[in-house]
Amino acid sequence: MDISNILKNSLDASALRSETISSNIANVNTSNYKAKRVEFENQLATALNLTTTKENHIGANTASQAQVTTDNTTSVNENGNNVDLDVEMVNQSTNELYYSSIVSQLNGRYQMLNYVLNN
Repeated sequence: MDISNILKNSLDASALRSETISSNIANVNTSNYKAKRVEFENQLATALNLTTTKENHIGANTASQAQVTTDNTTSVNENGNNVDLDVEMVNQSTNELYYSSIVSQLNGRYQMLNYVLNN
């Protein structure tokens, strides 16, 4: 799997995670609303650990995609809603740091490419 695709998928996952967290926060008082989560890092790790003997084998260069899951196992409020605003705010802050780190990595790659092309 190419590092550029990994970084692109990571940015896509972070954007989806941000949208999902915002949706959870917007529905904090909605009856029976269940919090949603974005699963990405485990799928990425699995994709990176795939071993194939040839590039055209099934599973080679598999792009990991983020998936939205729903947490139906808990209930925080009396109305059946399980969104915890404090948890969502921490998740949003964590996601912002994650996004910034991926952007920094991409900027570093582009600076290296720019250096190679210009020297």
